[in-house]
Parts: sequence; structure tokens; C-alpha cells
Amino acid sequence: MHISDQIFDGWVRDHHRLLFGIAYWWTGSRTDAEELTQEAFFQAYRSRSTLREIEAVKGWLIGILRHCYAQMSRKSSNRAEVPLDGIEHEPEEQRNALSADVLALHRSLAKLDDRHRLPVVMFYFQQLSYQEISEALELPIGTVMSRLSRARKMLHEILETPQNLIVMRKAQ
Repeated sequence: MHISDQIFDGWVRDHHRLLFGIAYWWTGSRTDAEELTQEAFFQAYRSRSTLREIEAVKGWLIGILRHCYAQMSRKSSNRAEVPLDGIEHEPEEQRNALSADVLALHRSLAKLDDRHRLPVVMFYFQQLSYQEISEALELPIGTVMSRLSRARKMLHEILETPQNLIVMRKAQ
């Protein structure tokens, strides 16, 4: 299948924010997230002829991002986590918007392993469907659903207040 530069440019415009958001959750750094997002789009451009279904482009791009992140993680000996100390360097209006509940949620998410944290971030923060997460992570839908369920239980135990997740979902 031939994918023109114009079509690919549209994908970049449509999905850059999504990929950057996921990359930021993985890396905890805007610079690293931007680099990871750019590398994913570069790899996607180079392999665009391998895409079988145009409708699956979002999952395909996230899958490429995941592979780029795995390569980046192998190169780095440090485990990627979202550092909370970077929050103090955000602009004042963004800092004020972060409530105690949001900070508690971020701390709790950082305690989850990647296989549970990633589906939570993709589902709740990036608003991806089970199917999209399944395609991006190359997992059966049932596995995605069970990981989300387990992650919610773990977060409820960590937070000790199950209302936080309900509020978070409604706010999205």
C-alpha cells in the first residue's frame, strides 16, 4: 500500500499529541518524550508501507513508539519513571492546577510496573479504547482488560480512596 507524504503529514498532525503524551508518561522528561516521539514518527515514515489497514494507524503508531521506547530503555541503564520533583519547574498556573489528589495519583502510578501502568495511562489519560490498546501493545483484548482491572485494584490499595479514579475518569 502506498502512503503519500501528505497522508503521513496528516497522521503526524492528528497523533503527535497522543504519542507525545504517552512518551512523556514513560520518560518523565519533555526533551526525552519529544525525542522519542520524533524517532517513532521517523520509524513510522520509513516503514509506512508495512501498514496493512489505514484505520489501524493509531495503534500502529503507538506500537512503533513502544518499540522505540524499548530500544531507548535498553540503551539506558536507568529505569524510566515519572519524577515528581520536575513539577516544581512548571509554570505557576500549571503548578496551581495540580491538586493533592493528582499528585497522589501520579505517585501511585509511578509505583505500578510498566505492564500495568501503560494500559492505565493509555485508557484514562489518552482515551484509547480497549481495541486500540490491544493493537498498540500487541496483546489480546482480554489481557488489556485484566491488566486494567488489576491496575485499578492496585491503585485503590495504594491510594486508599477509590473515589480518586472515578473522579479522574469523569474529569477526562
